[in-house]
Amino acid sequence: MTSHLHLISLLVGIVFSIILPIGVWFDRKRSFATWAKIISIIACMAGLGWGFIGLALLHSSVSDLDYSRHEGIKGVLGGICIGLVLSLLISKPYVKRVA
Repeated sequence: MTSHLHLISLLVGIVFSIILPIGVWFDRKRSFATWAKIISIIACMAGLGWGFIGLALLHSSVSDLDYSRHEGIKGVLGGICIGLVLSLLISKPYVKRVA
């Protein structure tokens, strides 16, 4: 993947990681469960960590051992974020509010 596409994918991931808890906490049509709000914040932190480590690896020169270690941490954080978001989407932890 080219450097520009990698940068765009990292920025999109960071933006959606920020949008997720905002959407869960301030949704006017749905009332989310407390555990879903906490999970959205944890997923946001994991997504931000994934994005910032990716940006740091993209613009730094480190040794091969450090690069692989950071790439591994980045993969774990990305997996945590994706898993938590999928669990929120599958479980539908909200009740529609009555106007």
